[in-house]
Amino acid sequence: MIHLYLFNPIPKLRLLSSFLFKGSKHILGSVSEPGQKGSVQLSLRYTPCCEAPLEAPISKRDEPIRDSDYYINSRNGFCVFRVENTLFNVHQIMLSREPSAFDDMLCLPRPADDVEGSEGRPVFLTDTVEQFRDFLWALYAPANELFLETEIDRLLNVATVANKYCLSSLEAWSINRIYSLAKDPTSSLPLHSIPLDICARILDLAVLGDHQNLQDLMTQILISRTLWYGASPEVVLGIAEKHGLRTLSGVCYYRQLISLERPMSRRNSRVTTVFSASMDIEKRMRFLTAHHSLLRLWEGIRAVSPALSCQGCPSHMHCEVAWQQMWCSACEMDEMLRPSSADVLGRMKALMLGLRKAMANAPSMSIQCKMAALEAITKTRDEVIEGLITHFMKPM
Repeated sequence: MIHLYLFNPIPKLRLLSSFLFKGSKHILGSVSEPGQKGSVQLSLRYTPCCEAPLEAPISKRDEPIRDSDYYINSRNGFCVFRVENTLFNVHQIMLSREPSAFDDMLCLPRPADDVEGSEGRPVFLTDTVEQFRDFLWALYAPANELFLETEIDRLLNVATVANKYCLSSLEAWSINRIYSLAKDPTSSLPLHSIPLDICARILDLAVLGDHQNLQDLMTQILISRTLWYGASPEVVLGIAEKHGLRTLSGVCYYRQLISLERPMSRRNSRVTTVFSASMDIEKRMRFLTAHHSLLRLWEGIRAVSPALSCQGCPSHMHCEVAWQQMWCSACEMDEMLRPSSADVLGRMKALMLGLRKAMANAPSMSIQCKMAALEAITKTRDEVIEGLITHFMKPM
């Protein structure tokens, strides 16, 4: 996990500009001092950098307001932060309980007359007001409130700000709390129905916080929702590419490719790939290469049935023969014969449904071999999903 330490450079810039101003005045004075023979009279108007406003003047409408919950009327041991148009006055000791970017900000050397961190000179932060307010709630909340918290938006905000400013203990608590809610089917966090951007945000924080269990759980949820429930791959793809999540990236590319398929005509069952005008040539070529690669993959799958790995079946040889016959018959169904379609997983889904119906009416196969056959199909499907990214990375 990479930590970025942020600090405010304005005090150092002001100090540097004041030194430059003093030096410039000394040089100008030695050149243009009146009453000396041979001196050169210069009429220069100088505006020192330290007197120039660093920010545009704030109108009355834009004057910051004090937060109703986290602005304490005290100066000693406090620091004022401005987030958007809201001021927060926070105990410095609360921010210094562990090494963090806040600790570094508060310990930067300053001139004697620098009062940054006061209401007149607040420390500017780039978070949203809601994010910072939720972060301060977690900072001040007693242990029993932290233990019972179930609001996902608040937990995500706490994790986001804690990760940004490197408060590792608060980050770990919030991500662990999210994981506890995510794996509990009775919790207030239904992963199969909450907005997709919330799922993508949870995955992002899981990767940033190095929480492998939460990362694996969210990856499986997003793969399932993208492949089988019509979720938009664009929402997820940015996070997958950002963190190099190959399986999830492959699933998103695959869904994008399949969404480009269009029937050639009402009478012709063949499909063609229609690219949008905004797609660049390189991506089109990559998708066409993947299209042909997936067609070859399907031909290889339908040609050979998955091997049965069954122990304890007294008539295993007869079961294998019946299994191969059912596989060949299922691969001849109408859903399997869509020419030019690269939807390998859609075909496999229809294939699994057809085989389950066939096996239900197949007394020639034992129960053990039927279960082994279903497991073999599932394994083949999972291998296809795992390897989707490789079809989009082949040389064009």
